[in-house]
Amino acid sequence: MSWKASAAVLAACVVLGTGVPVAGVESGPQAVVRQFCQADGLGQRVQIAGWAAVAPLVTWSLEPAWDHVVLIGGYEVDSPRRLEDGGVAIAVRYAVIGEVSALGLDTAAHMETVEFRMDVANGVWRVLGPPLPPHIFAYRVDVNAVRHSLQFGELNFLPNSLFIWQEFHSAGWNVAFVPTIDLLNGQTYGAVDKPKAGDVAVYLRDGVPYHVGVLEADDLIVSSTLNAGIVRTTPDAFPGEIQYLRLVEPEPVVEAMPRPTPTVAAGSAKASPTRTVAAQQRARPSPRVKRGKGNAPKSHRSHARPSKRKHVKPSRAGRKPKRPTPIATGQVP
Repeated sequence: MSWKASAAVLAACVVLGTGVPVAGVESGPQAVVRQFCQADGLGQRVQIAGWAAVAPLVTWSLEPAWDHVVLIGGYEVDSPRRLEDGGVAIAVRYAVIGEVSALGLDTAAHMETVEFRMDVANGVWRVLGPPLPPHIFAYRVDVNAVRHSLQFGELNFLPNSLFIWQEFHSAGWNVAFVPTIDLLNGQTYGAVDKPKAGDVAVYLRDGVPYHVGVLEADDLIVSSTLNAGIVRTTPDAFPGEIQYLRLVEPEPVVEAMPRPTPTVAAGSAKASPTRTVAAQQRARPSPRVKRGKGNAPKSHRSHARPSKRKHVKPSRAGRKPKRPTPIATGQVP
């Protein structure tokens, strides 16, 4: 079946309320992956109330407060396959339509293949972490509303990268806003081997950042989650490799921003990262405003005060009569 046809069939099933037929047809790890993909596609992973449908299907207990979501037209689940270490993996192919973040909508359509590793305990299969970003059916997404939520936050929801940005600004640092996925580019933060309080803790899935927090003290990280709000946890509370970063020579803020209350979501009067930077740039006076009268350029002073010698006229008694030049008299050929 083609991707367009499979997406249309899937959309029709969801609209009619029947969903994807799983129970009674399939069992085992493939059925769990199908249930997870369906719940994810319906947006359950970006709703606090929807976490109850996702939690029994996965091994991670804390869902990151994602700062971007992937828009899909459909997906296809492969059959389970055994791994060399004895585990089980299932590949899922997504028809990606675009991606929404605080920076806007990226409409680069492509095919994406994700491998889900499975874990079984007492006969119950679950999806292993680290988690992938939410993959939601595009027809269910209001792009403008989602972008506003990711840019400013909402009640009980503050995207993880926005949380980090606000923490540093409230501490007096004019740090640039960096999406979670770009934290390892080295422009704003640099990797450190021995972390200390105030460093950034980045969690990776297949080498790509998916969650971020701040190291508050030894073995204590504060970060923003969807299902638990702002939490303080041990570093191993989130699955995957962890990388510690430190600000690269940040520029102090002239006027410190008021410190946000971590337990309250940032949907209130806080400015967005882009608007704050623009406002700071507009507030800076231009070089012409900064100069005083005594610092005016030389050229302006010469025009403002012409030399007195220019206005002095010699007396007629001492002047010699004018004689025509050789060119004027025609003596020079």
